[in-house]
Amino acid sequence: MDLLFSLLAKIIPYIFIGWSFTKLKFRNAESLISYFVNFALYFLIPIFIFFAMWSAPLSENIAKTKSIIFTVIAICFFGVLFALMHSKIFESNFRDVALPIIFMNSAYLAIPLNTIFFGKDATFYAIIYNITITLLHFTFGLRIVSGSIKEIFRLPVLYFAFFGIFLNLTGIKLSVGLLHFSEILSSVTLPAMLCLVGYQIQTVGVSALKKVFAGVFFRMFGGIIVAYIFCAAFNITGTVKGVCLLTSSMPSAVNTYILNKKYDADYSFASSMIAVGLVMTLIVIPLVLWLK
Repeated sequence: MDLLFSLLAKIIPYIFIGWSFTKLKFRNAESLISYFVNFALYFLIPIFIFFAMWSAPLSENIAKTKSIIFTVIAICFFGVLFALMHSKIFESNFRDVALPIIFMNSAYLAIPLNTIFFGKDATFYAIIYNITITLLHFTFGLRIVSGSIKEIFRLPVLYFAFFGIFLNLTGIKLSVGLLHFSEILSSVTLPAMLCLVGYQIQTVGVSALKKVFAGVFFRMFGGIIVAYIFCAAFNITGTVKGVCLLTSSMPSAVNTYILNKKYDADYSFASSMIAVGLVMTLIVIPLVLWLK
């Protein structure tokens, strides 16, 4: 659990810093946020995903990844159902709530946690999970929030992802210089996005808070339940089961806020779900380890 506290200690302060800036009432803040969101979608996120795909150990144990991929698809399918239920209960627009409920933080939190709790073998499976969910997020998820299939091809994310996979599978190695650049990029990108998430958190009433907590429940506990049933039904055990349970229970991905903001969906809901979900991780992780 020390690692979990350490990771949260690196994440939550950035959200708090962003939230603190709301008190300063910057002029033209919305214009600056809009510029940053576009910069993130057209440069930071594509480059970050490109390096992640290029450096992932895809050539290892390819035959053993089917369980992970099918689990991710199941999680997304039931995530859609949970989002539909949520939108019906709270009478909100489906696309406003869909992404934060369907898509989890499968990289920054999930990969190191899987490694520490389930060993080095879990790292590979966690990376496969992250690659699969990332591709679904910027195809299927993008279609939901934007309302247009064309948007999938307008953003450069998918092209960079497949180019990174191509370089990976062809055996072209990442140079030391590029590796250092990717590390610097990742160390800057996530903190900046987390500060932005914090800046967009708004004071909400009881009804809105219920909406956020219900969304967190569907995202995290719903993810655990679906992953557990899926693993039991298809006899998925051991390390793979642990990775499926843990990653499926993670809080909403930061990219869900970025996409909601870009396409005028409910970005305040997304940012609140990210913040509340990170705190709820302290409760969810012990449950996952018990079920494992």
